[in-house]
Amino acid sequence: MTHRLVRAAAAIVSGLTAGRSAQSGGIQAGDDLMSYPTGDDRFAEARRKAQATLPRFHELARAGLHGAYLVKMRLEGGGEVEHIWVEVTGLRGDRFQGRLTNDPIVPGYSAGDAVQLHSHEIEDWMINTGEVRYGGYTVRAMLDDMQPEQAEELRSQLRD
Repeated sequence: MTHRLVRAAAAIVSGLTAGRSAQSGGIQAGDDLMSYPTGDDRFAEARRKAQATLPRFHELARAGLHGAYLVKMRLEGGGEVEHIWVEVTGLRGDRFQGRLTNDPIVPGYSAGDAVQLHSHEIEDWMINTGEVRYGGYTVRAMLDDMQPEQAEELRSQLRD
């Protein structure tokens, strides 16, 4: 069975908060990396929910909510596929600019590398204020696979 690697909330659980960016240290390779079967229904539903609620991301940004703005994208190369968080640094139309929050397993990329993606390529989104986390639908899909204390902490912070 084919598996895909998902950065299991590393940017969320391991500490990317409102004041910490990928450029100032990021998350190290190997942090909270989990493998899920390709086509896992939980992630397909999470992606649909993220796409359907993307206007909420824009609404919160326009309102000036302070926090770390993140989107998740598919990154592939060298026979590897990873779904990785990107810290958003800009938005022009439907094109997001950002920086990778982790050192990916995909060769040729490092934490802090600049990337661009169209809104239709976004697999998830999250705004982390340090107290609450808006969005994070793929994180929600992984809660049952996390340590109970970690999952409970995240459940208490997640908002739509």
